[in-house]
This record gives sequence, C-alpha cells and structure tokens, in this order.
Amino acid sequence: MKKIIIAAGLLLAGCRNDFLEKQPLSAVTPDNFYRTADDALRAVNAAYRPLMSSGVGQFGIDRYGNYMGGDAVSAGDDANWVQIQNFTVTSDNAAIRNTWNAFYQTIFRANLVLDRVPAITMDATLKNRILGEAAFLRAISYHYLILLFGDVPLITRPQFDPGEFLVPRTPAEQVYTQIIQDLQTAEKSLPLTYGAADLGRATQGAAKAFLAKVYLYRKQWPEAAAKAKEVIDSKVYGLFDRYFDNFELTTENGKESIFEVQYASFLGGLGNQTNNYDAPRGSGFTLDGGYGYGSPTQSFVSSFPAADPRLGYSVFRQGDVFQGIPYSPATSPTGYSPRKYVVGKGAAIGKSDDPKNFILMRYADLLLMYAEALNESGKTAEAAAPINQVRARKDVNMPPVAAGLTQAQMRQTIKDERRVELGLEGHRWFDLLRWGDAAAFLKSIGKTSYREGVSERFPIPQAERDINPNLTQNPGY
Repeated sequence: MKKIIIAAGLLLAGCRNDFLEKQPLSAVTPDNFYRTADDALRAVNAAYRPLMSSGVGQFGIDRYGNYMGGDAVSAGDDANWVQIQNFTVTSDNAAIRNTWNAFYQTIFRANLVLDRVPAITMDATLKNRILGEAAFLRAISYHYLILLFGDVPLITRPQFDPGEFLVPRTPAEQVYTQIIQDLQTAEKSLPLTYGAADLGRATQGAAKAFLAKVYLYRKQWPEAAAKAKEVIDSKVYGLFDRYFDNFELTTENGKESIFEVQYASFLGGLGNQTNNYDAPRGSGFTLDGGYGYGSPTQSFVSSFPAADPRLGYSVFRQGDVFQGIPYSPATSPTGYSPRKYVVGKGAAIGKSDDPKNFILMRYADLLLMYAEALNESGKTAEAAAPINQVRARKDVNMPPVAAGLTQAQMRQTIKDERRVELGLEGHRWFDLLRWGDAAAFLKSIGKTSYREGVSERFPIPQAERDINPNLTQNPGY
C-alpha cells in the first residue's frame, strides 16, 4: 500500500520586504521557519511536490520519451505536443516551459533545505536523511534538464535578491559534476528502506540507481556496472512475478519500484490526470470518458516479438475488454491505445484525479542498464544473465537470449529488450539519443522534420530568456 508524501502547504521562498522594519510575528519566512525537525521534514516534503506537476510526472517525461521516440503520437488537438512529436517545437511552447519550471522549482526547494536545515538542532540521522533527500531531488532534476535542454543554469543555493537571478547557462559537464556529487551524498545519507509511513521517499537504492544511469549516459561503463551491481546485491529489489503489478494501484511502491512520483486523489491537486488522458477517447473507461492522448504507433506494436505477452500489458487492441467495456480501435488514430497508466473507474479515482504513481525507475530498467554496462565493458557473455532475468519473469516467460552473441549483437538485443520491457514509460527518446540512433531511426519511420544538431535539445523557453537575458539559445531556434 502506498503512502503519499504530502507536500508542505507553503513554499518557503519568501519575499524580502526591505522597506518594512519588522516582519509580522505570525508570518512564516525563510528566516523564522527552519527551527525544528518538523520544519525540516515539511521543507523536504515540499521539494517533492513539483515532480507531480504538469511537465514531469504527468504530461512530461513519459510524453517526451514516447512521442519523440516514435512509440506514440498525440491526439492532435494540443499544438504544444504536436510540435514536440513533429520536432517543430518553438521557444514559446508551453509544455517545455512547464517542465523547465517544475524542475527548477524542485531545485529551488531542495536548495532551501540544503542551505537551512544544517543549522537546525535535531536528530543527526534524520537530518542527514533529509539532506540526502534534497541532494537526490536536485540531482535528478538536473539530470533531466540536461537531457532536454543541454547546458542549463547551475544553481546550488537559494536565490532571493533580484541580482542573483540572472544566472547564465553552465556547461553540462560542470552540471554533471554536481549531479554525481549530489547522488554520492544521497547514497551515503539515505536508508535502504522506509516504514509504511514514509514509502515514496528517495532511498539509498534510488540514489545508486540514478548514479548508475548517469554513468551510463556518460559512457562510464565500468562505473555504471559497479553501481548497478551494488543495487542488485542489496537484495532490496526484485521483479514481480506479474508484469502488470508494476502498474496496479494495489502494488505501487512494491519490490520492483526504485523511485516513483507519488500521487493521491481527492486531496486538492495531488492527483494524477494520466488515467483519463491516456484512456481511449470517448471510450467510457474513465469518469471523464477518456481523452485518448498518446496513441501507440504501429512501429511500436511491431517491435514486440511474436507471443511476447508484454504487448498486451502495454497496449489496448481489437478484442480487449477493460472493466467490462470492449475496446474499439476507432477511438484511436492508430487503432491502439496505451494501457499501463489507465486505471479506469474505482472508489479512489475521480475525474482527471487518480492516485496512480508515475515510475521514474524500476528494477527491470536497472537490470537492463547493468547488462548494457557489462556489454560495453567487454563482458558480453555476462550481459546475458540480467537480460534473461527480465525475460524469465513468470508471466512473461520469453526464451533466453541466444548464446555466443558478439558485442554488436548483444548491443542490439539490449536495445530491443529495453523498447518492449519499458515501452510507453518515457525511456525511448532518451535511449535513442544516448545510443546515437535517433536520426536514423526517426527518419526510417517518416519523421523527416528531425534536424541533426538541433532536434536533440529543446529550445530554452523564451519566457525565461525574457526574464534572464544571460540565457543563450540552443542552435537552430
């Protein structure tokens, strides 16, 4: 059973009204708030909140990965997402600005924790954990910002005065140095597991897994393999016997979960809208009827080997029945609809307000990263075992990879496995980018507007450049 982390009601950024001689005694400000352990907990809780926003946990990472990677298409009635999937995005695109804002809100709140909590007199173990959570949240925010925008402003302390706001873009290599440092801090400070009251917080395993991912993106293969193995050897995580337990409400934050963005319905803005937006348009699968965004492409459907049951767990097709309602291919422009984040109707599910968490990292992803790092380190024979572990899940039960594969053959096997195992979870675009496969693949499926040297990164939002003239623009925009 999941336990939602409820964010603090106040963003303790504060505005300094220098023209006032005194703050009202009842006002909550950065100067009078950070006094107790409870203050520290509420502050770090607030740092999780922006991950739930439009641009990250919903209408964010999954949409970018699926649309730009060619695995799904938008319904076509939101110009922002049509631009994104067609690689015609402009600097005034509202979706990418939402993402920029959400991650920088997380960074700002994490910076407040890291700046103010050390001075609080409180239990040392709890303090270190809270600081580790903040370091983790800052690190993953910068990780995704680099993937989407390239060089971004590196901000590591709270900003209050106008003169501090005009930060130029920092080279990605320098930002990565901070990301690695933050994740190393987090892995030393965070616990392996939590009790039921704190499920959903960042763990030591989450910090190590994201550090493995960062090393993978940087092609630091031995480091990626070693860090992934630390997570495996912790014995905290495992694969569900049932593949779809990763996406059931009753099994959230389970043994395969490494880090999820937490949601809860009927709590005034803490719910997820993905259920309704992913459900087939007008299907009646949800209380709102379904909006039908993110329709899987034929290219994605055809990528599954014959008899691979993960296709049925990922995609609604002709002949499927969901909660007693037959699926109609006519509800989708491609004849298919996404299944993983559709939870339908139920007592805990409102209109565009569902409690389904968004998974940023699960154990199968880590196992496949481990296989990739081993293969690229020249340990091709060893790379088969973690792939086979994923394929041998009880209700997947796909045959093991062929013995004696060359490094190139194993590389392709891993690419294929990631596409079907992690399909429609937002990984595909980022995988294509880091493999250097984006241009060739996207052109092969007809995305002729993809521009090499330009389309790999989004434009810096123009509204941010209007505020901060020190922000330069990415090439081609």
